[in-house]
Amino acid sequence: MLKQLMSTELADVLDGVQRQSPELTGPLSMLDEATLGWTWRYPQLTEAQQAFSRARHQQFPRTRTEQTWQEVVATATALAAALRELGDVRLERCAAPAGWGTCGLVLPEQGPCLGEQEHLASPAGSKAAQ
Repeated sequence: MLKQLMSTELADVLDGVQRQSPELTGPLSMLDEATLGWTWRYPQLTEAQQAFSRARHQQFPRTRTEQTWQEVVATATALAAALRELGDVRLERCAAPAGWGTCGLVLPEQGPCLGEQEHLASPAGSKAAQ
């Protein structure tokens, strides 16, 4: 669901991290995964996304502190600001069928899907190959 959000909508979710419990690592993991795709299309987000990813990895029970939580909040806020700079954009994702369902990878600005080798052959394509 987070992967379908526009840049500004995802930024709003990142800003909401500060209202979450530091003990809930699942939402942070999902945000990490959802924001990673944006770096493939917009490399200027890479540094902010990686900082958020590193910070959220410190939120596990044995390493969590007030300082690590404040780092998560700060990096989420910074990533939200970077996403807002893009304006209201939505990532175009590949809709080709793959072995696990729909491919879903972020499509490059030009060229085929980077996961094309994992796409299932269409029924028409497999008949043509026979």
